[in-house]
Amino acid sequence: MLDVVAIVGASAVAAIIDAYTGEIPEWLTIPLIFLGLAYAWFSGFFWTALLVSVATLGIGYLLYYTGELGGGDVLLLAGIAAWKPFIGVAGFSVPSPLPILVLGLILSSIFFSVYYSLYLGRKLWWLRIVPVPYAFTPPLLAGVYGSIVTAYLGQRYREELFVRERKVEDLVPEDVLAEPVDALPPGKKVLEKKDIELLKEKGVETVKVLDNLPRFGPFILLALLLLLYLEANPSEAYRYATPLFFLNVG
Repeated sequence: MLDVVAIVGASAVAAIIDAYTGEIPEWLTIPLIFLGLAYAWFSGFFWTALLVSVATLGIGYLLYYTGELGGGDVLLLAGIAAWKPFIGVAGFSVPSPLPILVLGLILSSIFFSVYYSLYLGRKLWWLRIVPVPYAFTPPLLAGVYGSIVTAYLGQRYREELFVRERKVEDLVPEDVLAEPVDALPPGKKVLEKKDIELLKEKGVETVKVLDNLPRFGPFILLALLLLLYLEANPSEAYRYATPLFFLNVG
């Protein structure tokens, strides 16, 4: 019970802060990781918690470096892994960060497909009908539909939604580049302090960055709550899967 209280409480605080500021602070996530490992030590599953947490940090860093996931999101997932390395999904025990990440992406795709279509629909009226299929679509198919729509709108209207030109002197660490900059290493997307200093040394005046990116913290919380519910009520997982996979679960 303590593990559930800790990860839900920390995720709720992270979700609120992320929704308002776009960041998840390290003063929340770093202690969450170490306290989780201490809890695991006294509970007898320290090495399992350490392995899953380190794997989450390793894979998460790759996603962070390429600009696919925020650093705070990675640390929050690692903190959850320290407290609860595995979670039950449809009768199987899997590393907790994986289903949280996948389900969080599905939930965020549904939300942002509606948000983007209504936002862009102010000028393009036909986009206003994009959310309509959600009224008739089973949950898992809704996730697939939302992922496709969000990916399409995010790429098709990327310049209007996200890309902003910014002066180098106004850049801050963790700004995400919208396009490669010759002065930086190939593949570099998330800026660090040394990168900003290098841009200044090279005489670069402006760069294009991605602004107003989706905040993922609230969807980590929603995914965690849903997975904890499904873990306590495994029959519900089969019920939600039935419309997609045509399972007969009685």
